[in-house]
Amino acid sequence: MPAIEFRLPKGAILFTDGNGVSYEFREDLGEAHHGLSLFLARRRVDGHPKGKVLLKAVGDPRLVGLADGMRVPKARAKLEEQVRLAAHLKHPGIVRIHGQHKQGSTWYVISDHPQGQNLDELMGLVTGLDRWFSPELTLYVGAEVASALEHAHTATDDKGNPMGIVHRAIDLGHVFVDWQGEVQVSDFGLALSRLPGRVASTVRRPQGDSYFASPEMLLGGKVDGRSDLFALGLVMLEMSTGKNLLDTDMPVSQAAKAALSKRQLTRVKRAIKRARLAGCDPLIDQTIWRAATYTQEDIDTATAGLPQSLSVTLSRLLQRSPKARYPTAGALANELRGGLAPMGFGRAQAADELKKLKTAAGELMFDRGLMGREDSATA
Repeated sequence: MPAIEFRLPKGAILFTDGNGVSYEFREDLGEAHHGLSLFLARRRVDGHPKGKVLLKAVGDPRLVGLADGMRVPKARAKLEEQVRLAAHLKHPGIVRIHGQHKQGSTWYVISDHPQGQNLDELMGLVTGLDRWFSPELTLYVGAEVASALEHAHTATDDKGNPMGIVHRAIDLGHVFVDWQGEVQVSDFGLALSRLPGRVASTVRRPQGDSYFASPEMLLGGKVDGRSDLFALGLVMLEMSTGKNLLDTDMPVSQAAKAALSKRQLTRVKRAIKRARLAGCDPLIDQTIWRAATYTQEDIDTATAGLPQSLSVTLSRLLQRSPKARYPTAGALANELRGGLAPMGFGRAQAADELKKLKTAAGELMFDRGLMGREDSATA
């Protein structure tokens, strides 16, 4: 579903809030999800720039085409839902949402711009240097993300009732790491929750990047916090090896398909049909087959060569059955931090590795003629 189109000149003031802070349009980042448009904006106080923010926006249904207009009420409801959900998510490892603002015919949700770079961007740097992140840094990022997820998974409403929040889109694009070792999870816009009045999905389908979806999400099963842990396992596997267990380049043999029971085969075919109805990329067919047929041997092959402290963790996270994974994000975070403590690896050591990566990447870009020497020193 494409985002509703906004035509805005760079530098335009989108709106000024009740505190006199103006928001200046900088870049159209395309669709966030549910047809919402995502913008990079700059805050201005008394005319002076005060940092970047992200804005999600939806327009007035009377001012867009018929097809877009039919999607606007749901998109607006999703904006309101994100703001209400954000009131229960206050953790340094979760990107903060500041609230909603209406200007003319447009509704906006304002959130902090995540610190640092997302893992997708950082993976581009390490790939260019023909290396992967160290096992220690991978474990560190895993622990930080698990801590943020534990906060979300255990959040309660104003009456103390569990909200059942599941992010559903943990992937390389939604985990941010800055050069000081700070880790943040962004965008609970695709989250599952028991928030009263939430907008339910009309078609069951994978949320976010399907290459980082749990088997139960891909196959239409029940999703809970352990689904986020599987996705985190895939993120950590890619950080440390460059591999993805659900990669479509890894074909599923006819023998593997034939080994499925009649019930399992029916489940796969139904999942593929749902994904196609939802407009997913055709390559998702192969991802669904992989999710239904990968084996412990595949996990062992993907993690071969990694130290036991990491390979054992990944093996447990990547089990097809949620019951075989860690029971909670808190249990995972505690185990990872307990394992890191004897290594003496924490935020300072993470920052040191990342700064070395930054320097090496700058030198590489200089060598390739992509930047000058002064730029490479500050890349």
